[in-house]
Amino acid sequence: MPRDLLVLSTTAPSLVDFVNAGASVDPELRVRSLDGDAVVEVVDDHGTAHVSVQHPERVDNQEEVRRLAPWTTLRAPLWWTEAWAPWGAHGEVGVAIARALAAEVDGELLVEDGS
Repeated sequence: MPRDLLVLSTTAPSLVDFVNAGASVDPELRVRSLDGDAVVEVVDDHGTAHVSVQHPERVDNQEEVRRLAPWTTLRAPLWWTEAWAPWGAHGEVGVAIARALAAEVDGELLVEDGS
């Protein structure tokens, strides 16, 4: 089971933001899309995914934000971007990419590590 990641931001992360985040962590990685671009992954030369990111969704209701992400300091409307990273070394790279993505869009990141 992968580690759940959540990026919240006031602007929608774009594919360019995601590519920049991946390149800032490891310029040798590449991007591929799945399910008609519903999910984008950063992968290595062997096709191993380091992080998978779902298409961002806009959330307009502040009560929903407060209920689902009480830790955030951001207010609606905001963009909710779910991601998943495997456990282990590949996943650590994936979490670093998610951190870079959050920084790229001035957002916040929640890493759920199962604890």
